[in-house]
Amino acid sequence: MLNLPALHSYLTQLLSPTDMIHTALLLTPEGAVVSGSPQPTCSQPCKDNVWILAGLSAELWAETRGEGDLTGMETGMAESDLGRIVVVPVDDASVEVQGEREPLLLLAVNGSPEADWKTMGAKAKKLGAYLAPSVNKHR
Repeated sequence: MLNLPALHSYLTQLLSPTDMIHTALLLTPEGAVVSGSPQPTCSQPCKDNVWILAGLSAELWAETRGEGDLTGMETGMAESDLGRIVVVPVDDASVEVQGEREPLLLLAVNGSPEADWKTMGAKAKKLGAYLAPSVNKHR
């Protein structure tokens, strides 16, 4: 079983003012938020941005499904009004198997327009790989 306080803690560890990453979400491919960690200084408008980010991330995943990065791992990347968004599957299967099945969860990382794509992608993939065995037990 997934421990929501622990998930929130892991997502919070992705946030970094120096890397300009300000929001991390764990969500379903349909856009339902499982856990999220916006910047601690956020107020109500930030909560609205979390829902917007979830919808954008699910849409980004649906549109870029099947497009791999240099490592072969599927990754969705886009610029938006909220900044840069990187979406990766939380899945530890081989690239071939990932292409054939829908992931149970996605990990979305949101940063400022100046955030480094490689850093955002690397952090998201690392946490996604860490969470994958626990998530895939529920398949």
